[in-house]
Amino acid sequence: MAAEEKPAPGQPTTDRVKGIFTHIAPSYDLFNILSSFGIDRLWRRATVRLAQPNHRSVMLDLAAGTGDLTMAFARLGKPASILSTDFVPEMLEVGKKKAAAYSGSTKIDFEVVDAQDLPFDDARFDIVTIAFGVRNLPDREANFREVRRVLKPGGRYVILEFTRPPSPLVRWFYHAYLRVVIPNLGGLLTGDKPSFQYLNDSIRAFPAQLALASELHAAGFTRVNWHNLTFGIVAVHIAEA
Repeated sequence: MAAEEKPAPGQPTTDRVKGIFTHIAPSYDLFNILSSFGIDRLWRRATVRLAQPNHRSVMLDLAAGTGDLTMAFARLGKPASILSTDFVPEMLEVGKKKAAAYSGSTKIDFEVVDAQDLPFDDARFDIVTIAFGVRNLPDREANFREVRRVLKPGGRYVILEFTRPPSPLVRWFYHAYLRVVIPNLGGLLTGDKPSFQYLNDSIRAFPAQLALASELHAAGFTRVNWHNLTFGIVAVHIAEA
């Protein structure tokens, strides 16, 4: 019997991704703050602004992890409701604690959901979001197809993700940072350096801005555009259903 083929560096598989995030859930927020020097909060604020929710918006947050984007939308965007989902229960448990301290007008619920197979009716949501999660999906096409299905006509898919800085100089320093700092910092915080090596590899293997936009167009989305943040280290893609 042939041995099971080992996934390539940065290649997401269900078992790999679930194992990593189950293990690092307790330290994930601290790692984000330290590794981004706190800029991750500004990225989420920009995502809320670009998504343009209103008090009637019904939202779905995919791969919501510990709920930081969910809570940013609740506090800043004030939509009617947000369903915060992830396929790693341990991550959502952290998000539930944050929501318990929230007293605003937005209704927040949590559900364990695979972003590639959504258990929701067609045309249910006005806005679907995902932050730093789409690159960890083994089947992006399935995710895009499912998001289009559950979005209302004219609804928006908003993707916040690490990407490729346009400047060669910025890109060189950024990749050096990913290669050296991210695995070592993650290993120091969690004792699990290989998991953070995967995160480094997954960022470098992810499509650049135009390539991701092309994938969204191919999936049937219209009016796809993106906004670079922090010299293009991350980008917010917005695609209409």
